[in-house]
Formats: sequence, structure tokens, C-alpha cells
Amino acid sequence: MRYKITIIFCVLILSFVSTFAQSEEKEPYFRSPLDIPLYLAGNFGEIRSNHFHGGLDIKTQSVEGHKIYSVADGYVSRIKVSAWGYGRTLYITHPNGYTSVYAHLSKYTGKIAEYVKDQQYKKQRFSIELFPYKNQFKLIKGEVVALSGNSGGSSGPHLHFELRSDITGHPINPLLYGFKIKDSLKPVVKAVRIYPINKHSHVSHRPLAKYYTIAGANGQYRLRSEKPIEVYGDIGFGVEVYDFLNGSHNKCGIYSVELQLDSTTVYYHEMNSFGFHEDRYINAHIDYREFRKEERHVQKSFIVPNNKLTLYKKTLDRGIMNLTDGNIHHLKYIIKDSYGNTSIVTMQVLSKEKKSELELTGISVLDSNKNPAKDLIKAISNPLNKGTNANAGGKEANIPVSIYLAPMNLDSASISPNFVKQFSYPLENNYETENIRISIPPYYLYDDIMFEYKMSDTLINAIAPTHHIHNSYVPVHSYYNISLRTGHIQPRLRDKAMVASVRGGRTYYLGGAYANEFVSTRTKRFGAFTVVLDTIPPRVKAINIYHGKDMSHSKNIKVRLYDSLSGIKSYRATIDGKWILMSYEPKNSMITFSFVDWDRLGIVSDPEAGKSTYKLKVEVTDNRGNTSQFSLDFIR
Repeated sequence: MRYKITIIFCVLILSFVSTFAQSEEKEPYFRSPLDIPLYLAGNFGEIRSNHFHGGLDIKTQSVEGHKIYSVADGYVSRIKVSAWGYGRTLYITHPNGYTSVYAHLSKYTGKIAEYVKDQQYKKQRFSIELFPYKNQFKLIKGEVVALSGNSGGSSGPHLHFELRSDITGHPINPLLYGFKIKDSLKPVVKAVRIYPINKHSHVSHRPLAKYYTIAGANGQYRLRSEKPIEVYGDIGFGVEVYDFLNGSHNKCGIYSVELQLDSTTVYYHEMNSFGFHEDRYINAHIDYREFRKEERHVQKSFIVPNNKLTLYKKTLDRGIMNLTDGNIHHLKYIIKDSYGNTSIVTMQVLSKEKKSELELTGISVLDSNKNPAKDLIKAISNPLNKGTNANAGGKEANIPVSIYLAPMNLDSASISPNFVKQFSYPLENNYETENIRISIPPYYLYDDIMFEYKMSDTLINAIAPTHHIHNSYVPVHSYYNISLRTGHIQPRLRDKAMVASVRGGRTYYLGGAYANEFVSTRTKRFGAFTVVLDTIPPRVKAINIYHGKDMSHSKNIKVRLYDSLSGIKSYRATIDGKWILMSYEPKNSMITFSFVDWDRLGIVSDPEAGKSTYKLKVEVTDNRGNTSQFSLDFIR
């Protein structure tokens, strides 16, 4: 009997504790920004062109117009409207030290919408950036602030959502903050790539990086070949891996990568946060050549000299392994997503034994055509001795002296026939001929390169030869200067000359200015370049209006803008001389005026006269100053 009473008492106590704990459980600080189930088209840290994705791309069921809610109490601190990038964007600052960001919106709501439109008409600009004072738009958690859309650089309807630290301004991984997104799937590993780091290293007897496919599934992977891979010298590894979330087929980014050598961690990174200022270092983090050429997202597990990303939490010798002891070594990747789902990759490598310096350099004392002493001194001057001290990765300025990355393409064992000069990443690098001038500031390369250049024939419609500056598979961190010789250009045409990149037989505007028979500009890429003249004005075409049309029952006016050379720089539209707001959507080359704004124009019409005639005028200018004017009369 006592035993039964004790059990009942314990059950009651546990029930009370459970009930009390539930009552004390706090509601998550952030709510969902949408009132539909959250499925992701992209996540935080996902690899994109020249940047890491800074937030979550939340699917909106392939449509626009879903209500967007403030995820917590706060106030509107910034509003930006642009035809590019994030499109219509809203920033809400919260008391807990974070700012939430909502991008690609179709429209703002309520007083926010009125304020934005008032400012656009006041400044007579579609693109605008506003910073309301702190108490101007105070919000409560769950208040509707906008409608979802597809504005700016979006490729389909969705909400781009971010959390940013108010202290640093850096984006923070939202998946770590309790949003209800289902993810029970483990990262999917596609391949491992192994890199010989310098000219003395090799993988499977060749001085070339090699791509190895993976066998396995559901979090357990291994190389397809069960035989250990033979390697020698300084070696680096990379992994091609993607994450998938429940209910979505989109490839997303992973949260952390750890690489162990014989149970010792030699590389580890986490995707908690990063600074926008370091975004472009992604091109040093990934295998840029594989990304551009094969569209593979291979993430290196070693840090090249000028990689200053701060996501590296632990590395040993910057992740580069000296494998010269003749033993078999066991490597293991431990890869996780933001919810802790984990995948493991195991592999074995056979480290070949270290050779003598003479064998290493391929020198034979019996070869009378070589100078063994001179070549040996040259080889020894590039030390391969490695330290064993751990470092914090890319955020440390001190690069171990043992890290000698030979100035050569890892995928090429020989120097290109177009080689002209060695470029060293810590130095300013210049190259000049009678036809071209190139100047790259210090630390704009991620590693030393064997710089290549050649000149080919002039394209049709170009006024300069095509200049091939190195190759498009090597990244550049920021803008460097190029000047291309054109010879004499008539004064009336000089402001029409522009440098253009050449890709796939097409030219793409870069800009530039003419001086002393050269056209100069800046670019962030290597590749092919030429100079063309743009003397053709933009084209303007009415879509839903024509001269004399009655627009009384129309909701808007739509006009299409075209410019195939330098691109649209600006446009201005008026009705009877009054500036009108025409929203620009570059994806379909369309500008649109909504008749909702009609009363803002202050046009006085005679009610007794019935419908009146009005004049629409559109003026468009491209990036070389060519201008087109378009006008027609309509009835309303």
C-alpha cells in the first residue's frame, strides 16, 4: 500500500513540475516573417557567385503578395528601393541588438508605403534610400509591414530574410535562432578533391589536382576506390558537399566542415557569421576554377596565403599536410548542417617517402646539359620544412614560412606559352606594352600567379584588338586598372568609347574614359577585353498604351526600355510636364506607372468637359550619354 502511495505521489510531483516548466517556457524571441510553412530555396552561408549568401531565401509558393510580418518588436531603421540587388528592402531594428532584413518585396504597407512614395515624389527618384528617425515607425511583433515579391536581382518570387548584429553590422545565421524550419536530412557529399600544393607535390604520381567521386549515402561516405591514394609532399584537400532541407529540392550550404588527419583536426570552419567586407574572399575559399568551369562547389580545407576570412576556427599549418613519411594515413571529414545533421567521409592516403633534394628537383649529375649546383641552390631556396604550431586560420596575418605555394596553376604542370611575368600577391603588379597597361594593387590576388597575356584579332564593331588578360579561372579580389590602346579617336566620339569584357562572343559594358589614345577603366575579373563605341540611343516601346488611347479603365502605363550596348543609366517620365513615378524592373526591361498616383500629379481638369487628353513623355539615357525621347497623347 505504501509503495502505491509513493508511486502516485511521485507521478503527481512530476506532473506538477512538467506543468510548471511548460508555463515557464518562454516563447521564441523571433516569430516567422510569413504565415505560411517555411521552406527554403537557399540558406545562410550558401556559396553564390563572389559572395556567401547572407540570409534565408524563403519560398512564397511561387507567387507574390504574401503578408510579411515584423519578427519582433522594434522600429523601421532603414528603407531601400532599388532596381538591382535586394530590390525593395526593409530593415527593422529590435531591442535585443539585432536588425531583421526583408528583401525582394513587392510593396510596403500602411504608413511605411505612404512615406516611401512621398519621398520618391519629393526627390523625383524611383531608387531611394531612407533612414527614418527612431520613433517614426514603431512596430510590434507580428505587425504586417510589406508584401512578398520578386523585385531587384531576384530570379523568382521569394522572401530574402536576414538577421544582422547591430554592433558589427554582420549577418548572423538565422537557423540558429529557433525559426520553425524542418530539417532532418544529412548533408550530401559528392566528391573530394586533392591538391598538390607546390611543384614538388603530386597526387597519384602527377602534379595535378584530382577529383575523386564518393560512394555511400545517408551520412556515411567513402571514396569509391578502396585502394589508398598515393600522395607526396605538401597536400591540401577540398570537399564538394551540399545540404538539403525537408520539402525542398534546392541545394543549400553547410554549417561546418572538420577535416581530421589520423584523428587530429587539421581544419575546421563554422558558418555562424561573416562580414560583408570579407565576402569576396569566398573566391579564395572555394576552388574557383571548378566553380567557374564545372559549376562545382568545392570548398577547400586549406587556406591560401591571402585568404582573410574569419570563419576558420581551427587549422594546423593552415590545413596543409606534409605527407612524406611512407605511411598510410586515415582522413575523416565531419560535416554538419545548422541543425546538427552530420555526414562522415573516410579515406586513406599512402604517403610516399621523401626523396633527396637532387631527386626532388629531377636533377641528374650525369646530365651535362644542366647545372646541378645552380639548380639545387634554387630548389633549396624554397624551403619545405613545416612547423607544427596550430594557427587560427585566415584571420591571422602571420603565414608560416613553410607554406611555399609555387606560382603556378595547380591544374597545370607546365608554364603557359602565354606566360609573361610572375605576379606576387603581396606586391603591386604591373604589366605594360605599347597596347595595354595593367596595374593590380597589393593583396588583390590570393596567391602568386604566373601571369599570362596575349592579344588576338579585333572583333567586328570593336576599335581595339581583343586583349586576353591572364584567364577567367583565376579570381581577383577587387578592382584593378586596365588601359587599352585605340589610337586616335575623333573628339565627338571619345565619350562614346567604352571598355567591354568579351564572353561567349558577346561584349559587356565596363565603362572607361579616353585619354592619349587609351581607354581606361577598372575591373574585378581576368578575361578578354576590347574597346567598342556606343553611338546608338536606347529604344523605347509602349506596351499597353498608344497614341490617342483611352486609359480610363487601365490600372497602369507600361513602357519597355532597351539598350544592348552600354545599358540604361537613367530615365525620366512626365505627364503634362509633371514628374511621375515609374517603377523600373530590369528583368523584363519595364517601367510602370500606376494610376493610383494620379491625384499626386495635381493636374486640374474640367469636370464638365468630360475626358481630357494628356501627354506622356519618357526620356531615356544610356551609360555613354546617348538619349532617346518618346511621347504620345492619351485620353482619361
